Amino acid sequence: MRDVKYTQTVNASAVEAFEKIADFKSFESHCQAVISVDVTEINETESESTWLVHFHDGKMSWRERDIFNKNDLKIEFTQIEGDADIFEGFWSIEALSEGQCTVTFDARFCMGIPTLADILEPIAESAIKQNVEQMLSELFASQQEAVA
Repeated sequence: MRDVKYTQTVNASAVEAFEKIADFKSFESHCQAVISVDVTEINETESESTWLVHFHDGKMSWRERDIFNKNDLKIEFTQIEGDADIFEGFWSIEALSEGQCTVTFDARFCMGIPTLADILEPIAESAIKQNVEQMLSELFASQQEAVA
């Protein structure tokens, strides 16, 4: 099991950042790393989304359950099925000022191949961080500050 965490400061209000990140379908047009996202709304605070992303030298796909908590500015996700054995975590947003906030992506994953974990999981961790950094940079397309 491996943890990956990435935090970035963006020039947006916390609510605006939450709404941009919660709009998973828009990632297709704003994020080069994302090939496709299909979203099925379950109710006002839950959805299932199916992702296909560029991943290192290949592609990775999964379907996840998403829980949106606008009051806490947090989106939790849990993989239902996909290329990894386990992929779960959350996005959280914290206001710094009226026009600036920090966005944190925090996840844990297991690729499911114990004999290759020492080789595959560091590569996967690096690819996830790069994809999240790229997604946030493209979603907010303004000056940001990364805190790895």
